[in-house]
Formats: sequence, structure tokens, C-alpha cells
Amino acid sequence: MKKFKHFVIGGIDGRKYKEYEIQLNPGDRLFLYTDGVPEATNSENELFGLDRTLQALNSAAEEMPRETIKAVRRAVDDFVKEAEPFDDLTMLSLYYTGIPSDEPAGPEGGNEA
Repeated sequence: MKKFKHFVIGGIDGRKYKEYEIQLNPGDRLFLYTDGVPEATNSENELFGLDRTLQALNSAAEEMPRETIKAVRRAVDDFVKEAEPFDDLTMLSLYYTGIPSDEPAGPEGGNEA
């Protein structure tokens, strides 16, 4: 498997990007999304916003990734109702189970975190 170092999705020429590292522990979750989620707009021209996004995520805090995405999508759809779509909704939800202790970690063991 090829690793990409400093790979930016949707990068813009001339922009400076910061590199971040995070440590995931077993049971941790990540939810990644594009601006189409908080910028979803209803017929009154109100944005779905970060607060509603967080409420939708918290309502599915114990769910697995597929159900988390469904919960956020339902919340956005309920908010937007029949308004014309403003942007696409792209979401990725991950649940980190960790590396089994009986398998070696890293490239040799095939279990890169």
C-alpha cells in the first residue's frame, strides 16, 4: 500500500496548509465533512451551521459510522426540507478499533494506524 505524505484533497495553488498529527485510541471516532454540511440552507436562507451539525453528531454519539452519517444526513434533510440544494454533502465517519495486541504494528505487520 502506498503512503501519501502531505497529501491535500482539494488543495488550492498558492495556499499554505498546516500539517497536524493526532493520536487515536481504540474507540475514538472521526467525522470529516465538507462545507456543504454546515452551509446547507433552508428556504428562509438560514444555514444549518456548526451547532446543528454538533447536535446531529451528539445524537448519534454511540452509533457506528454508517448510522452516524445517516443521522447527520437526516438532520440536514429535515432542516433544508424542499429548498434547492446549495452544495454537495460529503461526509466520512471513522471508528478506530485499534491494533490487535497479538499482531505486530507498522508496515511489516500490515497494520498501520
